[in-house]
Amino acid sequence: MLRVKFNLACGSLSSRMTNLPMMPRGRLALIAVLAAVCLPGSLTAAGAAGQQSAEPAPRVHSNSNRACPPRDDLDAALGQASTLMQQSRFQDAAPLLQPLSAKNCDARVSLLLAAAFEGQGDEHKASEVLQHAHSVWPSNNSVSTSLARVFLASGEKDEAVNALAHFHGTAETPEQELEMAVVVYLAANQLLAAQTIAEKDYKYHPSIHSLLLVANTLQMQGRYPDVNRLLGSKRETYASSPEFLVTLAESEFDASIYPAARKDLQRAISLNPKLYQAHYLLGNVLSKLNDAEHAIAEYRLAIDLAPQQPRTYYQLALVLRSKQDDAGEQSALEQALAADGHYAPAHCELGRILLDEDHRQADAVSHLLSAIQYNPRSEEAYFLLARAYTKLGEKDKADQIVKRLQAVRKENRPGPANENENHHAANRSTSP
Repeated sequence: MLRVKFNLACGSLSSRMTNLPMMPRGRLALIAVLAAVCLPGSLTAAGAAGQQSAEPAPRVHSNSNRACPPRDDLDAALGQASTLMQQSRFQDAAPLLQPLSAKNCDARVSLLLAAAFEGQGDEHKASEVLQHAHSVWPSNNSVSTSLARVFLASGEKDEAVNALAHFHGTAETPEQELEMAVVVYLAANQLLAAQTIAEKDYKYHPSIHSLLLVANTLQMQGRYPDVNRLLGSKRETYASSPEFLVTLAESEFDASIYPAARKDLQRAISLNPKLYQAHYLLGNVLSKLNDAEHAIAEYRLAIDLAPQQPRTYYQLALVLRSKQDDAGEQSALEQALAADGHYAPAHCELGRILLDEDHRQADAVSHLLSAIQYNPRSEEAYFLLARAYTKLGEKDKADQIVKRLQAVRKENRPGPANENENHHAANRSTSP
């Protein structure tokens, strides 16, 4: 459940954990597929849930396609395959389904076959089956979202979006399929499309989960006043939900309503003391309120709960910097990179520190190059790298980086006002 916000400055990039649904992988994806398939006969528990909520898969019956078996025989085969898969007998289920899948009689066959291959760990074959099914039934939501999930898992965001070209959310669409569509659109930064589907999810499946999904799509657009209004109207209903309070507090933080955010986060922690996100955000709030000691304490609690989160070490480093604890700051940044060596803000900040140390400019360059590699739109990293090359006496490299900085700044904030900014940035970057 990840929301990521990128600020262009090196010192203020942060990622935020909110209540987005996690993208199913592996066996989780298998369960999701099974739940979306309505199967007759010997229904599994997941299949039974799907039968109540999923729209019927478009199919070709034997009366219109002589190659297809009679409806009863097809349903019996689907029920048998479903039973085998619930017993984790994926290798037995696949041969049963493959001949039927080749006849293009029913989309449910392809969904189960893809799940059987996935259960065996053969994601390539699962993807092939779903791509073929999508070419036959492009408007089938279950096929579309299953294929989109596969593409997204492999990092193919554009292909995932293309798989949803004919996705149509209705009151009969299972909630998990609506959520998957939202996740895909968010990953592809198609925020309005994500919001539209999330609002349908909340309309058709009203719950705190779907409400927070709408809130997250609005937060990703920077529409925190809208989030505050939306969630504020539901405060009494969900006052005992830590997740609700954390999501509301995040938008209060964005709106610089720090006392309200602190109160909501403290309430969330009283309800669930082990909620990482609440401690992390409370650290951010307390830092804004200039309460450095308590901010440090909250960050350390958050680290204890989720030591793999590099952003917590990074934010802790910034607070330690404000206290002029240089050794503590550098240690926290090194811990951030130990947690995730690709974390650009920590590389950038370490580059800034090393830049001003005697004989460490080459080390600064190494970190700043990494910061640019992992966040190519970080203006601060380019600015510091130009300074580092200047201190090393490598004027040609410094000039090249200044040109790249100007181009990045123009991309980040297009407009005529940037001409003067770029000129001043060039002068500052090449000064010792």
